[in-house]
Formats: sequence, C-alpha cells, structure tokens
Amino acid sequence: MSRFMVSLQCRAAGMRRRLSGEGGFQTAEAIGIAAVGIVVLSGIMVLLEVLGVDVINWLRSRFGVGS
Repeated sequence: MSRFMVSLQCRAAGMRRRLSGEGGFQTAEAIGIAAVGIVVLSGIMVLLEVLGVDVINWLRSRFGVGS
C-alpha cells in the first residue's frame, strides 16, 4: 500500500508542476478558443439569416401564400 501512496504522491507533484508552469498558456488558449467560437457563431447567424429569408420566400411561393 505504501508503494501505491508514493506513486500517487509523485503523480500529484508532477501534475502540480505541469499545471503551474503552463498557466498563462492555458489562459491564452482558452481566450483564443472563445474568440474562434464567437466568430463561428457570428458566421452561422449571418448565414442562417440570409438563407432563412430565401427559404421563407421559397415556401411562400410554393404554397401560393402572398406576403
């Protein structure tokens, strides 16, 4: 059991070193991912808005509904 505990302690110490050394990089990476997500969502919204008008007009013409 003590060998297991020593192994866990070594893993925890290594994990602490890795997390403390790359803190700034992780923050920059998260901000970059958030920025890309905002750009992608904005693009999807614009695309849906443009296509939505076309789809609604097509449906209206197919069913003969006047605007």
